[in-house]
Amino acid sequence: MVIIDCANDIEIAADLANYLKSHHFEAKTEESSVIVNGENIEQILESFLAETKRQGYKVRKIDPANFLLAKEVPIEDFGFLRCEMCGYVVSNEEELLTHRRAHGIQLL
Repeated sequence: MVIIDCANDIEIAADLANYLKSHHFEAKTEESSVIVNGENIEQILESFLAETKRQGYKVRKIDPANFLLAKEVPIEDFGFLRCEMCGYVVSNEEELLTHRRAHGIQLL
């Protein structure tokens, strides 16, 4: 049994359950999650996104029995900053400058 969390998107959960059923999987929805029996679920999810032309959505494998299917939103959209060298996330420019110094970057 695999649980696919659709991040509170009930519509995509219903569409996914119907897609899985049409491909001969046992699937049921519980709110915004889909519970399915089967193998190669990650590949099936990628096929679902491609065939339904859902751009911006990503599949994240949490563990072997849990996946997250959600629209990926860059952290910069929330006002955070990211170190361009290592990806470390900070909330303001001053923290970013301090963090960059840890990499040995001398900023004036």
